[in-house]
Amino acid sequence: MSFLFFIFIFILFIGIFIVVAVMGFLRSIFNFGKGKNPTGTPSQDFEQPAGKSKIFDKKEGEYVDFEEIDEK
Repeated sequence: MSFLFFIFIFILFIGIFIVVAVMGFLRSIFNFGKGKNPTGTPSQDFEQPAGKSKIFDKKEGEYVDFEEIDEK
C-alpha cells in the first residue's frame, strides 16, 4: 500500500512540475503578469537612489606617474 502511495505522490509532483513549466513557457511568450507602463516598456520594481554623493575623495583612484627604480 505504501508503494502505491509513493507512486501517486511521485506522479502528482511530476504533474505539478509539468503544469508550472508550461505556465512559465506561456507566460514568457504572452508576457502574463508583467506590468507595463504607458510607454509600453516593462516597469522596474526597484527605486533608484536619488542624490547620493560619492564617498571617496575626487583625488582617490587617479593614476599617478610611475618611475621604475633599478635596485642593482
